[in-house]
Amino acid sequence: MRLNIDFAPPSVSRSPLRLKIGSVVLVLMLAAAWTLTSETEAGLPPQEVMPNEEDIYSINRAIDDLDFPWLAVLKSLEDSVDESIRLIQFDADARDGRLNLQGEARDGRATLDLPGRLSGHPVISAARLLSQNPAGNDEPREFPLRFALEISLRASAGGQP
Repeated sequence: MRLNIDFAPPSVSRSPLRLKIGSVVLVLMLAAAWTLTSETEAGLPPQEVMPNEEDIYSINRAIDDLDFPWLAVLKSLEDSVDESIRLIQFDADARDGRLNLQGEARDGRATLDLPGRLSGHPVISAARLLSQNPAGNDEPREFPLRFALEISLRASAGGQP
């Protein structure tokens, strides 16, 4: 049996040195990241460019178009139009709160009843028939009458008050 006794102090390990170097590198990286991001500020660019009157008008027009009560209007049209009427053209003016419809009808009674049916919906304040005339060609057609209709929306439903 052999007993090995060593009175020499333990050798210095390299792991604390690695820990110190790693800490210094981490601090330097954080300082570099802080320096790069600390100069960034939220806000307008230095050369502030205010939109001109035409741009402001265009922006407001786009907002009005987005605020237009499309679902309510389309639902009221869907509820009011039956198989005796076919819509051809639908023009909306969001700023004035007005719709212009053009369509074809099987008979005059269908076109005369449509404004009354549309006016019964809460989103529509008034509907009036602008014109009604024969569709044209001498050949028989399924929808022989053409009409134009103007619809005004309620102020709270969309558009400008």
